[in-house]
Amino acid sequence: MTHTEPAPKPEREPSKEVLDDNARKFIVESLDDAVLENETTQYLLVTDWLEMGSDDEKKLAYKKFANGEVQILLISKVMGEQGRVSQKEKIGEGEYAQLPEGAIRHVEKVRHELSYVQDNVSFELKYDVFENSELRVLEVDADTDDDRAAFNPDDFSGELSEVTGDLRYYGYRIGDVLAN
Repeated sequence: MTHTEPAPKPEREPSKEVLDDNARKFIVESLDDAVLENETTQYLLVTDWLEMGSDDEKKLAYKKFANGEVQILLISKVMGEQGRVSQKEKIGEGEYAQLPEGAIRHVEKVRHELSYVQDNVSFELKYDVFENSELRVLEVDADTDDDRAAFNPDDFSGELSEVTGDLRYYGYRIGDVLAN
């Protein structure tokens, strides 16, 4: 499969901090290009699912940044009482190459990560552009549940439809949406 490289853009340092997976999710119908002109980290994200269950998954996340840096994570996610909980382990390219082939599901996208402030509340945004699809997804996260809830999609520079809680847009299930 061909990997589409993101075009070089000014960017922040690749983020090493990973937020929890309880962010609000939106389908993006349209987005003002000015949003992505802000300081952003952009990278190719290739995800290969090794195990998929109704409440858990195990996957490889291969990130290639415009500056050539590569990060590879082995990620396990489990549904808990307070949402999805992740365990992440960085692995090297040599270890990645030795892993068995034959992923159950494969998804490629270009991800843009940026900070955004609305009504004096700071948010971390992840905007995903999926390969060979018109689907665009925006994840909105903040430090607390109250801050997350304070995000107003009507005040954002784009047309958004909320899909938070719709399991089709979580984890490996996104592959089913992309296939339709």
